[in-house]
Amino acid sequence: MQKLFWGMVAGCTIAFGILLYIYFNNTGVIGAEPETSTELASETEAVTETEDELAANDGEFPSDIQSMIADSQSKYADAMSVFEDESEAAASGEQEEANTTQSTTATTTGNDRKTNGAVDENRNDNHAYFLENPTEEESQSEESSAVQESENKKDDEYEYILYPDHAAIRKYVGSEAALDVPDIIDGQPVTEIMDSAFASSKTLVRVSLPDSVQKIGKNVFKSSELLVEVSLPDNLTEIGEGAFDSCSKLARINIPDGVTAIGRKTFNECSELRAISLPDDIVTIEDQAFYNCAKMELTKLPSALKTVGKEAFYDCASMALTKWPGELEVLGESAFEGCTAIEEVRLPSTMRRMLPGTFTGCTGITALTIRSGIEAIPESAFSGCTGITELTIPRSVLSIGDNAFNGCTALASVTIPKNTISIGASAFAGCSFTDVTINKKCSYQESSFPFTITEDNYY
Repeated sequence: MQKLFWGMVAGCTIAFGILLYIYFNNTGVIGAEPETSTELASETEAVTETEDELAANDGEFPSDIQSMIADSQSKYADAMSVFEDESEAAASGEQEEANTTQSTTATTTGNDRKTNGAVDENRNDNHAYFLENPTEEESQSEESSAVQESENKKDDEYEYILYPDHAAIRKYVGSEAALDVPDIIDGQPVTEIMDSAFASSKTLVRVSLPDSVQKIGKNVFKSSELLVEVSLPDNLTEIGEGAFDSCSKLARINIPDGVTAIGRKTFNECSELRAISLPDDIVTIEDQAFYNCAKMELTKLPSALKTVGKEAFYDCASMALTKWPGELEVLGESAFEGCTAIEEVRLPSTMRRMLPGTFTGCTGITALTIRSGIEAIPESAFSGCTGITELTIPRSVLSIGDNAFNGCTALASVTIPKNTISIGASAFAGCSFTDVTINKKCSYQESSFPFTITEDNYY
């Protein structure tokens, strides 16, 4: 645009110069030869007359020249007008573009916000929000630096990972029978025993872990067939699933206070496990955690325990529980099936759910207390509990499942509340009581009771 403007100005200037040249050439000012004084006087008079004529015409040049000059000036004015108009248009376009960009940014920002006026949540939690995107070289450099933070190493007894501030044992490669795991390797504290680190050992009999260890991974000692005893550190907070799975010779172990959960199959098939101490802070005992620990002499469950998983204590025939936690909420399928040494069961009011077969075959139970809170007694829940002599179902129970008390041959007295509206098939088959009262609207089967129900048995 500026080039156009200045080109037009230059053209007008050249035209103006040419006109001046023609004028002065015609008047003899340019290229005239010296003349006599008479001729000079005559020329002077002519010039004077011409100047008078120009003055009379209100200009310095004749009318034809004046017209050409005016035309040139007009083109100059037009050029200026075009330049100004296009400059204003360009400025207006830039402003509209800036407004559009600002509006788009505002709209985008507004759409990203979850609440009006909220600040982008990434800004507070992600410091990198304010930084420039790293280049590919910088990213590769950072990845390389991260990789260098840990190093796989090995000595005569261990394969381990060395970090800047701690070490983690990956695998035991030694052949000792009695092993005291060091608390420091390569100048760093050992804080973790990784998955399967001592698994399937053919030599280990006794293992002591240092106080620096806070976590042991999955299957750490799995199938170590000669392992009898493991000393766990006081600072331990996590025991992985299957940590002692199938350690058939493991005889005793103490779980430290910092542990809050016993994972799936942690002591599965530890058939020789006798002495074990569980801290009161344990909240969850998961599926098959103590499956078939037939010799385990556990007398109480953790006071904070809320959930017992499927088959968690399946066939723990020597577990003579005398104390039940007051915060139990869920008992999984067959959780205590085959625990024949249990003599008393007290289910608290916090109970919300039992799954089928919870206490199937617990022949040692002689006293059963179920407090109001639970809404259903599931199928086979107490099937084959031949030691139960009397039973009061709480008013919160709405249904009793199939075979729930089937085979409870010593059960001579049963109280069923009005709220119970469903009783499954063979729920009390094989029991010894001869009288019961139920809601006349209650749904039941012919096989639900060991005798035929008549109108005399309705509330």
